Amino acid sequence: MNTDLEHLIVLQAQDLELRRLRQQLSEAPLEVKAAEAALALAETALDAAEKGLAREEALRRSQELDVKERQGKIARLRKQMETASSAAQISALEHEISFFEQSIAKLEDEELASLERTEGLELARGEATLTLEVNTATLAAIRVRTADLTTHHTAAIASIEAERAATRALLSASPAGEAQLSVYDRIAKAKGTGLSEAADHKCSACQMMVRPQRWNDLTDRDPHSEHANTIFTCESCGRMLYYDPRRDAPVRWTPGERISSASNP
Repeated sequence: MNTDLEHLIVLQAQDLELRRLRQQLSEAPLEVKAAEAALALAETALDAAEKGLAREEALRRSQELDVKERQGKIARLRKQMETASSAAQISALEHEISFFEQSIAKLEDEELASLERTEGLELARGEATLTLEVNTATLAAIRVRTADLTTHHTAAIASIEAERAATRALLSASPAGEAQLSVYDRIAKAKGTGLSEAADHKCSACQMMVRPQRWNDLTDRDPHSEHANTIFTCESCGRMLYYDPRRDAPVRWTPGERISSASNP
């Protein structure tokens, strides 16, 4: 394989890993924010349930006082009936008593409704309390994980950037490497990657077929071949193509393993 191409394969692996690490590093604070928002929602739900319970308790106290007040009025009206001297007075008193009895019945119904709402609010408070505990623990764990990830990824990025600088220096020192590096940078900026592995007669990036003659040139292992040092590009997407001869070996390789070990073919 062309030495410059081997270096470009390593460079792309480094670029992709840097991209992955930086993306995870940028996403880590978002995970913390999401956990904080979930915790805030749980706190809001718990606060709403507790305030609702306080309102219902105050409402029932008020209703109980109103019932007692009306019961007292009924008692006074019944005493007045004992001294009433006419049927009209008795009828008027009975009417008032009936009115207060109806209002007491309505207050008692409202009190039952309040008790039902209280039961629902108590359930909501229990659920909100549990959610709050879970979300608090989750946030703490995410903060620890984010801190560890930040420390690890920052160090890894610094290390890979140093390796990447060394790889680019090797390419720049090569007679044709500077030009190939410029082509790689241009394609990678436009398409995200500058190289693509040719596998199964196709470009792995765009899945377009490679012409038979181009495929033969790519897979030719003869170091004295006229195309031994040629870097071919995909006729569809424009990426630089490479073929890993270890695909022909009996050992199983994943694409990532092939690329990451490309510096030691």
